[in-house]
This record gives sequence, C-alpha cells and structure tokens, in this order.
Amino acid sequence: MQILRGIGAGAGRSSGRVRIIRNLEDARNLEWGEVAVFRKISRDMLPEIRRAGAVIANYGGLTSHAAITLRELGIPCVLGTEVATEVLREGMIVTVDGKTGGIYRGVMDWVKAEDTPGFHETATDVMVNLNFPWLAPKVAEFADGVGSVRIENMVIETGKHPHLLLKEGKLAGVLEKGLREILEAFHPKPVIFRTFDIPVDELTNLRGSFEASERNPFLGMRAITRDLMEPEILMAEFEALGNLLDSGYRNLQLKFPFLRDVDEYVTAVELLEESGITPHRDIVVGASVETPSVALQIDELLAAGADFISLGMSDLTMCSLAVDRRSTRVAGLFNLSHHAVLGLVEDVIGACHEGGVNVYAAGYAATSYMLVRRLVEMGVDGISTSPDKILRMKYFIARIERSLMLRGAGRVE
Repeated sequence: MQILRGIGAGAGRSSGRVRIIRNLEDARNLEWGEVAVFRKISRDMLPEIRRAGAVIANYGGLTSHAAITLRELGIPCVLGTEVATEVLREGMIVTVDGKTGGIYRGVMDWVKAEDTPGFHETATDVMVNLNFPWLAPKVAEFADGVGSVRIENMVIETGKHPHLLLKEGKLAGVLEKGLREILEAFHPKPVIFRTFDIPVDELTNLRGSFEASERNPFLGMRAITRDLMEPEILMAEFEALGNLLDSGYRNLQLKFPFLRDVDEYVTAVELLEESGITPHRDIVVGASVETPSVALQIDELLAAGADFISLGMSDLTMCSLAVDRRSTRVAGLFNLSHHAVLGLVEDVIGACHEGGVNVYAAGYAATSYMLVRRLVEMGVDGISTSPDKILRMKYFIARIERSLMLRGAGRVE
C-alpha cells in the first residue's frame, strides 16, 4: 500500500527500517540498510548517508546536491514529500521507489528487468560527474572522462570548514589526495576539476564555520564569485593542481563554475598564472555557462580564451525562469526544457562550434533522456552524467546518432 509520494530522485528501489534523522548525530548513528528520513538534507550529512538503504526527505528536488550525490552512490531517493517526517515513524518497514517517487508500507516484491545494455561507442563523449574519489575505479573503464570533479565532499568529509583546513595548512593536501585517486583511475582520459562551489547553508555545521545566513543561498555568495573574494582558498586549489601537474598528470583540466560575468573568468585565469601555472599551456581551462548573463556573452567568453564550455542547465534554468531549484512550492515551474532555456543553450552550442570550441552538458540534464536527445540533436560534443547512467546513455546516444546519420543530418565521424 502506498503511504506517501514525492519526487523520485535516485536510482532503484529498496526496503528497510525507518530511521528519522534530525541532526548530524542522528546521521552518524544510521545503520547500514536503514531508510533515512530527513526534513532537509544538509551537505555535511552526506558522508554518513552512504550507509542508508534509501533516503526520504520533506524538501529537495531533482537537481539538489543531495539528489545528485545519492544518484552517484546508487541509493534510492525520494525528495519533496513535504510530510515524511510526520507520516513515517521510527522503526516502520517501508519500500522506497526512487524512480516513481512512491513510498510503500512493508517489503514489496518487484520483478527486476534485465535492462542494462552492453557497451556502445559514440561520437558524442559520455563522461561522468564524481563527488567521491573511491567511485572512480568502478566507472573509469566505461566513461570517456570526468566532466566534473566536485571537490566539496572531499572537504566536507573532513568535518572542517575550508578556512580551518587552510589555516592548518591541509586544504591543498586534501584536494590533491582525492584528485590523484581519480586521475590515476582515468588516465589518460580527461579529468575536469571544478573549483569550489557550495552554498553557505551547507557550510554552517562544519568546524571553524563563520557563515552568515542567506535567504536564497543558491543565488548568494557561491562558486567563483566567492573564490575571487577569498583568493587564498582559490590559490590553495591551484596549489593542489600545480602539485599534480608537477607529478605528470597531463589529463587534468580545470573549469570555473557559476560565472556571473566574463570578467570573473579573466580574473580567475590571471590568478592561475600568478600561482605558477600557465593557462592553456600547462592546463586546459574552461568555463561553466550557468547564468543567462554569461550565455548572452558567449562570444566574449570565447574571445577571453575559454578552451571548452560546460553547460550547467539546472542553474541556467533557475536563473532564466527565476525559480529556486530547491523549492518544492515552485517545483512545477522548474522546466529544463523551457524554450527560453533551450534557446540560450542552442545559441551557446552554435557559438562554440563556430569558434572551434567543444561544448558539453553536465549535471542533471545529462541524466534525462528527453534532454539528452535534444542536446545531441543540437550538436553538443559531450555529456557528463551520473555513474549509474553511463552505459544506458551510451546505448541511448548511439541510437540517436544512428538515427541522425540515417536521416543525413548527423555528426558521426
């Protein structure tokens, strides 16, 4: 019997005993296989959640950091239920369907279809997003590279705020260790390091935190804007990159996230050069297009020397439609395939191809079959999807490319 419904945001189905998680201490006491139920999932709890058999939360959406991480870990997840912490009781046995968003009383029997496709070569690169270095060896054989190494979890797993790690002289070392593991697993395939991007509300529970609250952290002090205001953090990131380059890892690349203006890219590249790394020679340096302001300045960004472009469609949609992508109340308005968003995306892809620069889509959009079809038809050079979707996306894209080729409109080499 279905007792609750939300947004299916994570892989598969799982049954288990409910454990209500009210704070970080509850998360640390979570036992393997339990169904963790939250009001809201804070980022500092994510390292503990890997023990969960499934996750349910009152708040959150498909493109939240929690959903992204849980998909990467292969943990069934249902978000946006609004009342899970009120309806579900400690010790209840429930089944969570991360595909449909249904939550059922008791253990459900499911017939599991054998739907994992074989390996397919594609002209479109199929890369992977990674939050956890230990996942790299499991997926490196199948992915064409790493489209986004999200370094935030490497820091959060220490339990310390980045400024405290910096003060202790450990920040660069933490990043270097995690990146080295990924680079080793993927060599010689490209691994794209994304500089620090985390909203302030997800830093508040770390030791040494000093964060002031913000009403809408996703539109607040985050990403490259914050790094440029705190250059000592950015220089520690560059220190880690420099050490890895000195060790011979030539498959390492770099991108700057959530640019609000082309000047931020220019300034960040200048700081990279000051750190002793020559941009575009020692390391490939790209940019994420996640705001309409930068999408509309794509020619200026390419003229500034961006080596590649990454499309972050979740943030681009949020900013274009003025819809908070973490809000359940306006979730129905969050539409990644809105014609205004796709119009910006098509313009960016066209400008990149005219300038001879590769462009790929990363994040949640690269897990949606409908959106991936549109992107491939627009001519995107690659996607960067979640680990559980690599083989299926290769199979799906191979079919799209074959269809395009048969219609005489493909890009297949």
